This record gives sequence, C-alpha cells and structure tokens, in this order.
Amino acid sequence: MKKYFIYSPFFRLLAPPVYGILTYLIILLINNSLLQLNEIFSGQEVYMCIGLTFICFESARLVIIGLHRFLKNKFSKARFLIQFVAGTVLPTTLVILVISLYFTYVIGYSIAFTQLILFTIIFALTAILYNALYVSNDYQLRENTLKLTTERQQREVLEMEMDEFRNDINPDLLYESLENVISLINRRNSDAEEYIDYLASAYRYVLTNRQQELISLQHEIDAGRNIVRLLNEKYFGQVKLEASLSDGDMNLQLIPGSLPVAIESIVRNTIISANDPLVIKCYLEDEEYLVLQCKLNDRLIKHSESILALARLQKSYTLYSEKPLIQVKAYEENYIKLPVLRLAEEALTHES
Repeated sequence: MKKYFIYSPFFRLLAPPVYGILTYLIILLINNSLLQLNEIFSGQEVYMCIGLTFICFESARLVIIGLHRFLKNKFSKARFLIQFVAGTVLPTTLVILVISLYFTYVIGYSIAFTQLILFTIIFALTAILYNALYVSNDYQLRENTLKLTTERQQREVLEMEMDEFRNDINPDLLYESLENVISLINRRNSDAEEYIDYLASAYRYVLTNRQQELISLQHEIDAGRNIVRLLNEKYFGQVKLEASLSDGDMNLQLIPGSLPVAIESIVRNTIISANDPLVIKCYLEDEEYLVLQCKLNDRLIKHSESILALARLQKSYTLYSEKPLIQVKAYEENYIKLPVLRLAEEALTHES
C-alpha cells in the first residue's frame, strides 16, 4: 500500500489528542459562553472527546483499508463515493454508540437528544474531513507517481540514447585504431594515411546512417570490409571476409551497422593467430537470413562491449521482423544469422 500520511504512527497518535481538544472546545462554545469556559472545563470530558476522535479516525482508516484490499482498482469511479458513505456512516455510528454508553453507564443518565445531534454532526463532519484528507493525499501521490514515472521513462530513454551513441562511437575501436595510426606513422606514413581513410570511412558511415531505419546489403558489406581492414592491423591480416552474394542480393535490407557489429563481435571473441586465421564466410540462407560463419575458437574471456552491442542489435531486429537474430555454435562452427528485411514492394514481389 502507498505511504499515506494517515497511516503514519505520528499522525495516528498525535492527531486524536489535538483534534479531540478542539472538538471539546467547540462543544463548550456551542453550549456555553466563552466566559464560563474556565468553570466548566473538565478533564474527563476532554479524554472522552479524544477517545471518540481516536475511534472516529481509526474506524475510517479501517474502512479505507478494507476498500483498498477488496476493491483495489475495481469500481474506481464509484470507490470514492462508497468510501465517503461507509467512511462516514460507520465512524459516526460507533461514536454515537460509545457516547450513549458513556452517558448511560458513566454519567448515570441518558444523553439528551440535542447533545446527541450535536455529537452526530460534529463527528460526521470529522469523518468526512478525514476521508477528504485521504482523497487529497491519494490524488497527490498519484500525481507524484505519474511525474516520477514520466521522469524515469525520460531518464531511461536518455540512457538508451547515450548507450546507442556510445555504441555508435565505439570507443574500443577508436582508441585501438588511433594506437595503430601512431604505430603506422612511426613505420610507414603512406600506410598510416590509408588507415586513417579507412577509419574516417567507418565513422562517416556510422554518423551518416544513424538516422536511417534500413540500408542496403551492398552498403553493409562495404562497411563490414572496412571494419575488417581496421581490425586486421592488430591481427596482422589474419581476418578475412568472404562474401558469396549475387548482385540481386545486394538490394536486400539490414539495420544500419548490423554487419560491422556482428563482425567485430566475432573478431573480438575469437582466438586469432598465424596458425589459426579467422575466415568469416558471408552468404544468404533461404533468402531469409544473412549468415556469418566462421570456425569456432572462442576466447576464454569475452569482450563485454561487443557482446552488449550484439544484444542491442538483436533487440532492434525484434522491432522490424518476426524472425530473430540467431547465434548458433554447432559442429565446431560459429554462426550469426541476421534476418534480411524487404521493403513492402519487394516483399510482395518475392511472395508472388
């Protein structure tokens, strides 16, 4: 249950004495003049008013708890009306019963009708006031919850955008490439210039197509080969991408960055050496999946950033296709299958 202030122990202990004393003073001022207040003030009657206030508050609180437990969010439109009626009738009835018993067994005579009406009116208004406090507190909590939910969603969107931006920048690849540039400058300036061109092309591709929903397979293949050129500086040319695709296949669509992300994930999580070069075969399977296949030779420690990038890519494909991105390791082979996407016109032509 939400944290309403009427459930606070401080409120439950301190509110009845304060309100009970005020109620007693109001009753005295109604029945007597203000000048006679010092003469007719009675401690016993004050305690009685405090007790009646406590009974009124607690019974109204129990009604609210009961309605919350049994109705919850059901009958929400009529719930406040039921609460006001039940939360007023029950506390007022209990107060009338207790005050009648007090007069009969403690005072020694029955309560006067006018006094009974006075107590009924005062504590009926008290119960209504108590329920009004609950309703106002409930409304405030709902508004605060809505604002907090909105802020949390905005924060999550911002964090997601930051993750996507960080993934687009790919700091691991950037720092590694800059280190390679420094090494190439010390050895061969011409190779360094060519490597910088590859690096610029890779990031130009990311920044140019970050707002695109889909992109042709031809552009993805070119971007994948560019990533292989960048990574090969670290692995001394031991990474190869072999694409077995026809010209007609190049018009198929992928999410921008799919091949670079998948290729980098394979490279960074595979043991590569002169004795164990990495050959990534790229081909179309049943015109439904673009498959990246390589020999299974996993590293002992996974590269977390590339795994997360592939997971984000997998989640992105669920927005565009019913077919999921598939990762399979079988028969000493590693497979990543990207579902190819077709525009509406191409899909109709393919089905016919």
